Amino acid sequence: MPRALVLGNGETLVCLDKFGFVRDFYFPYVGLENHVSGNKHRIGVWVDDQFSWLDDGNWSVKIAYKPETMVGYLVCKNENLQLSVVMEDCVYNEANVFLRQVDVYNHQEQTRNIRIFFHQVFMIAENKKRNTAFFDPTHNAIVHYRGRRLFIVNGRTSDGKTMDDFAVGAYNFEGKMGTYKDAEDGELGKNGVEHGSVDSTIRFCVSAEGKKKTSLHYWICAAKTLDDVYALNSMVMNKTPEGMLHSTEDFWHAWLDRQNYSFDFLTPEQKKLFNTSLFILRAHADNRGSIIASADSAMIEYGKDDYAYMWPRDAAFIVSALDSAGFHEVTKNFFLFCQSVLHPDGYLHHRFNSDQSLGSTWHSPSAQFEWLKDKKLQLPIQEDETASVIFALWHHYQVTKDIEFIEDLFKPFIEKAADFLVDFRNKTTMLPLPSYDLWEEVIGVSTYTCASVYGGLMAAANFAELLGKRNHMRKYKQAAKEIKKATIDYLFSEQQSSFVRFAKYSGDKVERVEIIDASSLFGLWYFGMFEQSDPYFKRTHEQVMKRLSNPGATAGFIRYENDAYFRSGDLSNPWFITTLWEVERRLTSDTVNHEDLDFAKDVFSWIQNHQYLSGVLSEQLDPQTGTSESATPLVWSHAEFVRSVLLYQQALVKLKLVEVKTPESVIHEL
Repeated sequence: MPRALVLGNGETLVCLDKFGFVRDFYFPYVGLENHVSGNKHRIGVWVDDQFSWLDDGNWSVKIAYKPETMVGYLVCKNENLQLSVVMEDCVYNEANVFLRQVDVYNHQEQTRNIRIFFHQVFMIAENKKRNTAFFDPTHNAIVHYRGRRLFIVNGRTSDGKTMDDFAVGAYNFEGKMGTYKDAEDGELGKNGVEHGSVDSTIRFCVSAEGKKKTSLHYWICAAKTLDDVYALNSMVMNKTPEGMLHSTEDFWHAWLDRQNYSFDFLTPEQKKLFNTSLFILRAHADNRGSIIASADSAMIEYGKDDYAYMWPRDAAFIVSALDSAGFHEVTKNFFLFCQSVLHPDGYLHHRFNSDQSLGSTWHSPSAQFEWLKDKKLQLPIQEDETASVIFALWHHYQVTKDIEFIEDLFKPFIEKAADFLVDFRNKTTMLPLPSYDLWEEVIGVSTYTCASVYGGLMAAANFAELLGKRNHMRKYKQAAKEIKKATIDYLFSEQQSSFVRFAKYSGDKVERVEIIDASSLFGLWYFGMFEQSDPYFKRTHEQVMKRLSNPGATAGFIRYENDAYFRSGDLSNPWFITTLWEVERRLTSDTVNHEDLDFAKDVFSWIQNHQYLSGVLSEQLDPQTGTSESATPLVWSHAEFVRSVLLYQQALVKLKLVEVKTPESVIHEL
């Protein structure tokens, strides 16, 4: 099930589904480890001898972010029970605490006694074995733990009452479904401890007068020792959950409002989506530099793995969006992370865990590929990832002018990575050596990779020139020039009238695989290899528009011809990313005009119409129904939306359709 909300603070990341159930709980890193791993933390209500879980089909549920905050807001209404449950959720910005305020509205005339049940199932360290849960009578709370990962579950009603019933038991083990089944008669068994695969359920009893509401708060604290988790629990009670929720809301207001955006060209819903996108980018960014692709663990239910890793390429696009939006303190640690994990030979691996360890991979270091001339095995990398980070770092410098940061990074990162890009080439063709493409499906020499290496080398040359390193500058520019020529010679197809997806070596020959790919067109202009007025570019653009526009009802653009990833029918799925690339291309053109602005606004409306519930964007869409497919949310999709909106604003300034406020005019207004 897609994730409807993501809430985080740079160490803890919590994902909720469309019913408000916790489905992912990452700690102590964003993306590592997931202690819920897709299981449901159910919420149930018992009233008038009737029991109902919020996902049993009897509730209408609306879920969203509160405006301009990373605070969730859910409205759940049950006509049969004559009740509404309204919840506000957050991860406390100052500590690793998930908070939930629950308001229960009684729609009947008479006073009613209501029981609220919260179910927890932790797979601590992503393992259902060797877990322990116990009831602690000294704190009147439930503790789940395994090794140095501990979680305390607690709560209070508005009149100060604690939980009044509980159960700890086996979960999906030896025929036992879990303690949540025990709740459905309104009572719990009070078993105090269990180990192995375990769950727990707690109960709060509240009373609501006729046509009025009653409230309670629920929280989960996460820490590495028992003393620390108890200290967090005490902090919640001292600060009060109400106060913590309000201060978190104020923090995110301040985090967002400092940018002083003016987006009158967006609808209110699109402005909200822009803000939501920024929050989703931030929630997936670990305070120590990693930025994961998606926290949605539902992917693992359909395959071998999920997207809770840092791909250097994806993260490079995300930090560029954050830098463009002014959040430089978030992005700086990403580049330091990349410096730390850079291989001594100057390249970045496929993907990383948030603690800087290597992520899982399916890239073979040798497989059926030939030995290279110097007897090294084929590197299991995507070369564009290394190049993209250098390119993103140049953008970071352009918006921050932090020359001291660049000086510190030049020798250990920029120079080492750029030298690798220069050397990792076929000495006959001057093309980059084969590596996996950005879609991670084929190994060869892709147009996109060539363009990214060109952009990375030109960025490195800019840094070298900036720091007075003329020999480095000349070397990097010369290599970039050679790669551009080789890209034309070997990857442009006269038959297709376009640059093609990739080429592969067959002995000493280079054979093109003549597939039209949206990334080829994007890479050519994004990394600066070709001007959009260049005939090679214009011919490629014509073919992309002709062949990759989705003919299904959903519209949008697919990745490449006959893309089968997550496809269920005859048509390939359109992606938000590829569709927004055409928006960005138009808005960055030297000839941008009113027609381009209209096209961009149409796409913004298209995205608004195809967002999932609370403003979450998936990776791709069903070509006919528009249903979200694959990882939801995908952070890269949100990054491209942020970038597109900012580029639209820049285009308005360029066309003199808005007044630019100078610092002097702002000071005068103050």
